[in-house]
Amino acid sequence: MNIGCDIVENKRLKNKSKRFIDLVLTTKEQKEYENKGLTYLCGRFAAKEAIMKALPNTKNLNYLDIEVLNDENGQPICNLKNISISISHEENYTIATALFCNLQ
Repeated sequence: MNIGCDIVENKRLKNKSKRFIDLVLTTKEQKEYENKGLTYLCGRFAAKEAIMKALPNTKNLNYLDIEVLNDENGQPICNLKNISISISHEENYTIATALFCNLQ
């Protein structure tokens, strides 16, 4: 079992370029970002950083390999197996925690 955590100061991502968005968010995530705005971007960025920290080998992994959407209850879910994530927002900060549990 591995844990990863990341925190983002929201204002750091406030005026990021379209190029940055294209490097970090998948097409589905970008559609959600258009509706939900900055907090969504901060949450996905923090979650992907936390996931990369939790995984044992991320040498060939990039942000677009990881997709973080929400299930029908609003809980964030990841497209990668054996990953659980949590994202929390506060006025100026967003934090995400990822748990990788490989039950082999």
